[in-house]
Amino acid sequence: MNYRKPFFVLLAGVLLLSAAPGRSQTFENPSIQGSSSFAVITDSRTARECRPQMTAYKQTLEAEGLPVYIVSHDWTTPEQVRDVLRKLYAENALEGCVFIGDVPIAMITKAQHLTSAFKMDERDHPLHETSVPSDRFYDDFDLQFVPQGTPSQGLFHYYEMSPDSPQYISCDIYSGRIKAQKAYGDPYKQIARYLEKAVAEHRDATPFDQFVSYTGHGSYSNSLIAWRDEQQLLDEQFGDVFSRTHNAKFLRYSMQPFVKESLIREVRRDDVDMMVFHEHGMPHRQYLSGTPYVESAEDAAAEMQRSLRKLARRPGSGRESAAKRAAEKGLDSTWYNRAEEPEMLRLDSIADLRTGIILEEVEAIAPNARFVVFDACYNGDYREDDFIAGHYIMAPGRCVTTFANSVNVLQDKSAFDLLGLLGEGLRIGAWAKNIHILESHVIGDPTYRFKAAHPELDINSMALKRNNGFWLGQLDNAIPDIQNLAMIRLWENDYPQLLAILLDKCSESPYSVVRYNAFRLLESLNGPEYKQALMLAAYDRFEFLRRIAVTRMGRIGDEAFISVLIDVYVRDRNAARIVFNISEAIRCFDKQQVEKAIETYFADKNFYHAREEKQELLDKLIERNELSPGESSTREILDPQGKPRWRQARISFLKNRPYHQHVTEYLTLLGDEQVPEILRVRMAEALAWFNLSVRRHEIADAGRKLLARGNCSPELAKEVQRMINRVESKK
Repeated sequence: MNYRKPFFVLLAGVLLLSAAPGRSQTFENPSIQGSSSFAVITDSRTARECRPQMTAYKQTLEAEGLPVYIVSHDWTTPEQVRDVLRKLYAENALEGCVFIGDVPIAMITKAQHLTSAFKMDERDHPLHETSVPSDRFYDDFDLQFVPQGTPSQGLFHYYEMSPDSPQYISCDIYSGRIKAQKAYGDPYKQIARYLEKAVAEHRDATPFDQFVSYTGHGSYSNSLIAWRDEQQLLDEQFGDVFSRTHNAKFLRYSMQPFVKESLIREVRRDDVDMMVFHEHGMPHRQYLSGTPYVESAEDAAAEMQRSLRKLARRPGSGRESAAKRAAEKGLDSTWYNRAEEPEMLRLDSIADLRTGIILEEVEAIAPNARFVVFDACYNGDYREDDFIAGHYIMAPGRCVTTFANSVNVLQDKSAFDLLGLLGEGLRIGAWAKNIHILESHVIGDPTYRFKAAHPELDINSMALKRNNGFWLGQLDNAIPDIQNLAMIRLWENDYPQLLAILLDKCSESPYSVVRYNAFRLLESLNGPEYKQALMLAAYDRFEFLRRIAVTRMGRIGDEAFISVLIDVYVRDRNAARIVFNISEAIRCFDKQQVEKAIETYFADKNFYHAREEKQELLDKLIERNELSPGESSTREILDPQGKPRWRQARISFLKNRPYHQHVTEYLTLLGDEQVPEILRVRMAEALAWFNLSVRRHEIADAGRKLLARGNCSPELAKEVQRMINRVESKK
């Protein structure tokens, strides 16, 4: 973490800084003094075309007390932008920035562990698809990147994360991105209109007291137990704001056959401050609901026909697949044989549109929710000329800022971290800075903030404080998310007594949001206290914390967790997402040890259905040929006669399911010079994902011995070094 010295910003004026022979960057300095600053980074033409609106935006932020630089240039590389930001950070206490218009996009590889879920094979797919567009290149100065060697393509510039880089995200500044949408026409008119909207919303800031959350089909395994905790969290984070006024709505796909119309009404409400979409997504679409629930036999038959027609239209063997599925259900070809008729195509297209929101509809919807979170895949993919999050802010309406993901994203992650700080008036960018993953981005104005519930706190100044003494004094603040921010700051500062503080919060805090945040930070430090926290978390009253705990038990592989996983499986039988994650986690342990623990656990159990639940657990340990999944995968990985492509696929799967019990065999393969090098490289890549494993130090030691022995190709040496750094990362 970099530290900044106090400063007073330069006063108004324009400064030209040399960027390269014959080129210059234009700096427009702030007109006020302050203890921090903000930068608008834009291209030269956007600066010219949108000059009045940028000036008004600058003046608006400075009226709020935030000095603003406007930096324009015909940028040719992301390094140019990063250098400017570093300089402003070091000399002028930069707290954040926004990229407007044609600002280079950094495309990152070799950093998939910093995403929540993205694991596309970087060798077998085009570089543009396997790279993660990420502004962590700009807002986390400690991360290290090296050029890929691939020529830039327009705004796209390709990098891989250096093996010597820190292996965790800790942003130094916050950032946002404002990008015109191709479908909306003239990009400069769009950006000008958007900045006018942003200025108006700054001047009309509202309290955070109107909230809508929607959970779509397929989220959290459709678990009602997972869904119900959102209300609990909101009450913790905002006190009695929503329980008093009843201004929070929690909607779910199953409340109506097609919920789209209701959601459009909600996002168009003029009074909604924030709306969250938990859903599946693509750049061009929000997937809101699946096959609707029906009550009558006639409606059920119509849905079956529609499903079979959709299957029959698939290219290639679609017709055969439809016939097979129909036969399985005792149906004939009349259920799908009209699939290509124009009328059927029209009706099915209309039905399909009712299950989601597409790009072409957003302009007419004109979203008014000031801040929208897309807890979804790809809705924030700013590689595209048009994408959902971009359309929301550029459409008519009052939506000024969104938070969205540029690639696919994990369902089992929190979408509510530190939200209480938004109610205290924290700038959205400053909130996002503390919770970022590689793929998450503020699309829109990152300085937007709601009217503070407690303006005397001056939360934006508070958030910039670094002093341990100050944050130790906030650990018992009445606002839970200020406690969370205190723990994060102490974590950033490597406070030596932090582990004890975090463990105490895990065991004693009455707030679920505080217990989870302490648990999350303990995981990053991964000391003995984390094991204690896991034992507590597995039985926490907060479903999400229980869910994450059992998942992490599988990623760690400590045999002390086996009996806990079995017990939680039985106790939490109706929590669909927890049961699923235990089913995955339990396979990461030695089969004989798990079988023995199951027999011991059920030996004296006589509850209803105990025998069936015991058999369910035993069945999860067997894949085929009476082998466990770990045994089966490892046998295929080690088989010298196996197809190289299939062996590589099995090795890559270890990133999702670390078989700790077979680490010895994996390390043998890694060190065997007779094994094809691609398999050794793949194994080094996979073992880097064993960063929580009880055998991580064994993996690192083996890697060091391999490097000391020599005879590694440059690629293998690089991946082994990356593996060592990841499994031994201190955070």
